[in-house]
Amino acid sequence: MAATKRVIALSVQPNGSSIIITAAFWYNITSGITPKPTASSQWIASPNSPGASTADNTAIQNGTVIEEVELFPFPLGVQPTTIKDVLVSRWTVRNGELNGQGPDIYYGIFNDSVTGWSA
Repeated sequence: MAATKRVIALSVQPNGSSIIITAAFWYNITSGITPKPTASSQWIASPNSPGASTADNTAIQNGTVIEEVELFPFPLGVQPTTIKDVLVSRWTVRNGELNGQGPDIYYGIFNDSVTGWSA
């Protein structure tokens, strides 16, 4: 990927006195990589958006980028800069959580009645 995208607004839905932003967050992963060969981004092409590229989807499938989608409610009339700041702040916090441990730190570990936790 040329430039790594971090936050993608997938949809904006009015909901009474608020709007709900659905955002995809992309995180570069350097450890704890688990390939997901059938995964693809929820960022779909539309008239106003190119959607995820083949390279983007390949990175998600290889496990070098993970995509997490979240919903964010905001009151009607909130400034776009405030929304953008909240979304980037969320990306920064979660990226710090993933940094150095990878997304699948607990994937595959198990607990049994004889030995306890496997890792």
